[in-house]
Amino acid sequence: MSGVSVREQILQLIVSRLGAEGTPAKNVFRSRMEQISQADLPCYVVMPLDEDSHVGGDFTDRESVTRMLQVSVKAIVDAATQETGDSPELSGVAIDDSALDPFYVFAATQLVGGDGRLGGFVNAADESRHEMVFQPEGRDLIGLDMGFQFEFSTLRGDPTQRG
Repeated sequence: MSGVSVREQILQLIVSRLGAEGTPAKNVFRSRMEQISQADLPCYVVMPLDEDSHVGGDFTDRESVTRMLQVSVKAIVDAATQETGDSPELSGVAIDDSALDPFYVFAATQLVGGDGRLGGFVNAADESRHEMVFQPEGRDLIGLDMGFQFEFSTLRGDPTQRG
């Protein structure tokens, strides 16, 4: 056994792809819990969510487990640098969310584009939910929360081996 689960390998691959050449992000964070400073922006934050699994039925492969991993990818940018204003207080100011579009396009292209399988590492990769623009109160940043799902298989009883 390699000691690293296929799930973890997929998450590492997602972080790597979001930080690849051409990325609009200055940083890519994995499951960051502490507050993000303005100096860290623009950035992506990758957070694993739910994972479902099932073993095949009577007439399918019983040696592998099919898994569906949900992943949240947040793109966060500094709102104060937009043309909507340089004010440190943006409460009530309409923010133009078009600054987030390059982050959406890059993430979708890197994670579900091409063969739709993260370069053959997963069985399938898809966008799983609609984006949502958010602006935390009292912060000069805006973000886009994107959901992706990745189907993969592991050997039954060994989550470190692809099935």
